[in-house]
Amino acid sequence: MQTKALWFALASLGVGIFVACSPDPPIVSASDVYRPFGYGSGNKYTGIHDRSQKTASVSRSTPSVGSSRISASSLMRQVGIKYDYLSYRARGRSRKSMNPRYITIHSTQNWSKGADARRHSLALKRGALGRLSWHYTVDEDIAVQHLPTTEQGNHADYNGPGNRYSIGIEMCEHPGNSRSATTERTAKLAAWLMYKHKIPLSKVVPHYTWPRKGKNPPNKNCPHFLLDNGRPGYKWRGFLRKVDFYHRKIASGAYG
Repeated sequence: MQTKALWFALASLGVGIFVACSPDPPIVSASDVYRPFGYGSGNKYTGIHDRSQKTASVSRSTPSVGSSRISASSLMRQVGIKYDYLSYRARGRSRKSMNPRYITIHSTQNWSKGADARRHSLALKRGALGRLSWHYTVDEDIAVQHLPTTEQGNHADYNGPGNRYSIGIEMCEHPGNSRSATTERTAKLAAWLMYKHKIPLSKVVPHYTWPRKGKNPPNKNCPHFLLDNGRPGYKWRGFLRKVDFYHRKIASGAYG
């Protein structure tokens, strides 16, 4: 998302700092966030997997689809989308219609313990990030949808085309989350969204693509682990190959 947004939440064992790439978000105190989140002991969202963070893998060649074509609905089931929309009156709901032309990929830059897709969904629903919003948050296990893909979010470039015409996807980075599994799930989600909205691969872009007026540098290093020295390069091309691979698998399948 745009510049770094800091928001604080009390986890069961102490205070965690949550970071989301965003525009100019408010700084939220721990006490403000604690009550609505309810991250006390025994909450199912406080646990994390006992697994080390893995780097996203990048392939030099495009895999062959061969005869392993699947339907779009089968790929959607693999993504594991959970619907948890913001309330229509939530601060993060623009209530502005959108005909999506792009898919924008972000990384949360949120390394707090337990900051998975469900926790980010709770933060959005409780207004902890002000007017910030995006469409999906992805971790190693699931993808949570926060907004309809036909409604504008606020995740890229203020009033620019990144917000007005793109679907925003955030990838989680909390300790114990598999980066490679998260990246793979994100590639599947992007491929399915391409198919659903007839978006070409050339319009699957990193947040870096959308300059932020008044910011230095204007182009954000996001998603940082899929960029090379802060710019799209080898790693980003590898990610696009994954997206293209899954899109080609469903291109001749039935949506349903």
